[in-house]
Amino acid sequence: MSNEEFERQMEFILQQQAQFAANFEKQQGRDAEVDVRFGKVNRQIEQLAASLSILRDAIIGLTHHVEGHEDHLERHNQEMAAIRRANAERVELGKEMDVRLNALMLVVDRHISGHQ
Repeated sequence: MSNEEFERQMEFILQQQAQFAANFEKQQGRDAEVDVRFGKVNRQIEQLAASLSILRDAIIGLTHHVEGHEDHLERHNQEMAAIRRANAERVELGKEMDVRLNALMLVVDRHISGHQ
């Protein structure tokens, strides 16, 4: 191998290393973005779980209250219906959150598997 061939090979190797370093740096930036998104989704899930817990406790409390006061049954039935509607809305929000979380996880999985 001549000096010129050796130098060309070294230059090629150095270019490949530089490209690898640049790609690695881009990947780190993307990873940081994904971490931020996951953090946001996790906070939203925690808020949804807390809301559902409060709603469940309210339903239980109202149920016990209604059982002890038959004369107020109609008013409480209306409140329960409102709570059920609110619960149904929360369930739908949870389903939407699941869809978005699954989509994000697919993007991350594809991203990770495509760069390994």
